[in-house]
Formats: sequence, structure tokens, C-alpha cells
Amino acid sequence: MNRYTSEDIRAYAKWLTQECQAAGLRAEQYGAEILIHGASNHLSERIACRPDAQGDLRWHWSWGAPIGRIDDSSRLLDVDDVQELVRSISKVVCIPLRRSGM
Repeated sequence: MNRYTSEDIRAYAKWLTQECQAAGLRAEQYGAEILIHGASNHLSERIACRPDAQGDLRWHWSWGAPIGRIDDSSRLLDVDDVQELVRSISKVVCIPLRRSGM
């Protein structure tokens, strides 16, 4: 079982924050959590990094579910799967809004 310090967890959160920003998302880090706003500012999501029951670090959606792969959500992402995490987060916060009257 891996043991992670709060500094380790904050470092992962900083890394993901920077990668989200590089991908054009507005991301703000708050310790082990990241608040991410989509480009339209209408959607946002809070992502948290914390150990699971086995002691492995995982990223979790605001509703508590661990983040899985886009093509197979039952396969959980590791904390260092940053590019896949950014793609998953983007799919949630960058959903195009429908225009009224269309």
C-alpha cells in the first residue's frame, strides 16, 4: 500500500491544474482540489485527489466517483494519466450549449 503525503497530493493537483490551463481551461488549485471552469463559464467541476480504499491515489469527480477512462469508465485512471484526465474533464465542462430557438 502506497503512502502519499499531503505535499505529494498537492504536487499532483498542481500538475493537473497546469495541464488543464495549458489545454485552455480555467483551473484553480485549492490544496488537493481543483476547480475547473469550461470555456463558456457556464459549466464547472471540482476534482479532488485522494487515496482510494487500497491506498492508491485517484482523481474523483465532485459527486465522489473516481474518474475512469473515456472509452471505459470502469477502468480507473491513475493520478499520472494527466492527458487522459484533461480529456475526461474537458468532456464534462466543455459541452456546447444549445442556442434557444434552434
